[in-house]
Amino acid sequence: MKSCSRHIIALALFSIFSLQFSVSRAQGDEAYRQGDYALAVEQYEGLLSEGVASADLYYNLGNAYYRTGQMGRAILNYERALRLKPSMSDARENLALAESKTVDRITPLPKFFVAQWIDTLCVRISPVAWRIVCLVLLALVGLSVVVMRLGASRNLRKAGLMAGIPFLLLFVVAVLLLFGSTRHFNAHSEAIVMQAAITVKSSPEAQSTDKLILHEGTKLAVTDSLAGWYKVTIADGTAGWCQGSDIERI
Repeated sequence: MKSCSRHIIALALFSIFSLQFSVSRAQGDEAYRQGDYALAVEQYEGLLSEGVASADLYYNLGNAYYRTGQMGRAILNYERALRLKPSMSDARENLALAESKTVDRITPLPKFFVAQWIDTLCVRISPVAWRIVCLVLLALVGLSVVVMRLGASRNLRKAGLMAGIPFLLLFVVAVLLLFGSTRHFNAHSEAIVMQAAITVKSSPEAQSTDKLILHEGTKLAVTDSLAGWYKVTIADGTAGWCQGSDIERI
């Protein structure tokens, strides 16, 4: 009876929480439709503070911040939406639009086309999708082995061998891409500049030499930290140190 009561209480609490989430989400959506973007931000941020997170919620929050002119926070939330759902084309399009309104124009370091292709596959396809691809390819490899070993004729067994080799190679490639995608989506090594302008220093000290000035919305790679300072690298390879309060990790 006690176990049954606990399950009933847990179910009731879950139902109440789900109802509160639905109400808060609906209030945020309605505020956005009415043009009250500050209230929409408040409602969406409230949901996130309660541990509710989804690609759609980050996307809507990004839109609300975009409407209030806070490009840094808009970009941050579009990036977070794409971390959870890389196939979300609306978030990718709005991210590009928000980035076009930032100040900094940084030319990325050139990459070999194969490396660029691999990066794109790791970023645009989620780990879940890569797991499915791996399972399908593994099943095809297994089927090829069965045909190779148990085929009724020599030609059929040969066909199983010829099919199994490319399936095996593709499976290995898919596993490597799965690892790369998982590392990307679980990493917190990228951040967005949150302040209107920040100074990147040559060392983690306020008195050190200024290296460059970056503006709100610029994306950085975080490579190290020390006493409230982060070592960051921008897309063109320039590295330096900035205060942790000036940026927020994706």
